[in-house]
Amino acid sequence: MENTDPSPPGRTAFADRALTAYLETLPRPRARLGGGAGDWRVEEVGDGNVNFVYRVLGPSGSVCVKQAPPYVRVAGESWPLTPERVVHEYRALEEHGRAAPGALPAPLHLDRDRHVLVMEYVEDHTVLRHHLGRGALHPGLGEQVGDYLARTLFATSDLALPAADKRALVAEFELNTEMCRIMEDMVFTEIYRDFHRNSWTSPELDAEVAAVRADTCVLVAAARLKDRYLTSRQALLHGDLHTGSVMVGATGSRVFDHEFACFGPMGFDVGGFLAHLLIAYFAADGRRGTPSPHEDEQQAWLLDQVEQTWDVFRERFLALWRSSGRGDSYPAALFADARGAAALEAERGAYLDRVLCDSVGFCGAELMRRLIGFARPADLTGITDPGARAACERAALRLARSLLVDASGHRSVRDVTDAARHARTG
Repeated sequence: MENTDPSPPGRTAFADRALTAYLETLPRPRARLGGGAGDWRVEEVGDGNVNFVYRVLGPSGSVCVKQAPPYVRVAGESWPLTPERVVHEYRALEEHGRAAPGALPAPLHLDRDRHVLVMEYVEDHTVLRHHLGRGALHPGLGEQVGDYLARTLFATSDLALPAADKRALVAEFELNTEMCRIMEDMVFTEIYRDFHRNSWTSPELDAEVAAVRADTCVLVAAARLKDRYLTSRQALLHGDLHTGSVMVGATGSRVFDHEFACFGPMGFDVGGFLAHLLIAYFAADGRRGTPSPHEDEQQAWLLDQVEQTWDVFRERFLALWRSSGRGDSYPAALFADARGAAALEAERGAYLDRVLCDSVGFCGAELMRRLIGFARPADLTGITDPGARAACERAALRLARSLLVDASGHRSVRDVTDAARHARTG
């Protein structure tokens, strides 16, 4: 029997009438939708693994409703998970939205008791992963994501914030413990041992996976990065930034799904996004012969976007630091004369070099995780021929090891794209 109680259920999906009755009680979503509950239409949308997500359409507009059950949606109650994740997502949308207005959906309502988040529904946009899977390009992608990264990571760092404000924010997001633990385990630990959630193209890649797990250089590098992730509180991260958490359209890019938000090393977000551009780069070889408008040029474009993302991030982060560096790190009083200003400018460059080194290592770790761990991306799983898929993944594994083990040896983003070209050709 359909649930018509206006309060959303705590453990199961909304029924349509329950959802519209609930939204009718919320002023901001009701104003955006226009009309009343009888005028609204509900669609369950998204292919997320974790939450129930709905689009509600009204005469004046639409909203997105995310309901967080106390478990992982695709696994059910056999995999419990805190529904408090939606609270941290809402707060991350607020904090990142202040830093990069227009780059994220606007949050409209948070129901802390029922674990429901209502936000702007971004019309006429496509999930970037789906867009790339069709062989398409998105002009300006690297610039748009690089700008989002620069603005959000700078604004939530000690370079921009007084220490007391930063500590208060860190303390708030430290409570997102369960989501962080998932990332800690999936990216840095589970894939390097037998674990029931791991998955790869078997038997084609069995030998490669065994070699990765026996490679002590890889294991030490992964453990070193895990320590960095656990101990750094550099900035407020999206926490799971990839081509499935970016939407693209004629008006640009929008970043969503901030439920893994936490404070951590900036390179985790930067490297994670670059890893997924590189996955799309390797996966394109498995689609050869399928109709697409840009089949021949997409791979070159993807490597250009890797470079653009980093270059724009670096340039705009430095510009923000020069104009708005009022946080308690690098106090201006210490660098007031000409010699001090020159020394500070040199240190700014060195700081970004360290972020690049982190980004390269985390890029390699994310590649490894997506190739042989849980939640393998559709870029790869959509290649139906296992031999062709394994060939793409084998090349990506070569790059992953290089980036993971020798992050400091890739001294520029061009070194990363050159390494990708080399890995692809064997």
